[in-house]
Amino acid sequence: MTTKTYIKVRTAFEGFHHYPNAGDIDPRIKFLEDTHRHMFHVSVKISVTHHDRELEFFLVKWELEKFIASGNQDNSSCEMIGNRILAEHLIPIYGADRYYEVVVSEDGESDGIVEYLPDTKNNHNKL
Repeated sequence: MTTKTYIKVRTAFEGFHHYPNAGDIDPRIKFLEDTHRHMFHVSVKISVTHHDRELEFFLVKWELEKFIASGNQDNSSCEMIGNRILAEHLIPIYGADRYYEVVVSEDGESDGIVEYLPDTKNNHNKL
C-alpha cells in the first residue's frame, strides 16, 4: 500500500486590493478598480515525511500568520498572494523538496490556487 501524508492549516486575514483596468475587460466589473476590502481565507497543504508531527499545526499556522500580517495587497490577485506565500514564506522555511498547495479565497467564495510539485529528478522547481 502506498500512502501520502499532508498537513493542512487555515487562517484568514483582512486585506485590501484593487484590480487595475478591470472595466476594460468588462464594464460590469469596473467597481473592482477601486480599493476594496475582503476577508482573505488561506489554506496551506504541505506534504510531510512521517506521521508524528514533522510539522506542528500551530507552529506552521503562526508562521503563516506572521507572514500575511501586512494587510494591504495592492493589486495582487488571490493567485499572486498564494504564489508570494509559497515563494517567499513556505519554501524558504520548509524546503523545496515537498508538495505544497496554497488556496487563497476572497470572502470564502472564489479561490486562487497555487500548487507546487517538487522536481524529484533534479530537486528544483521554477516558480
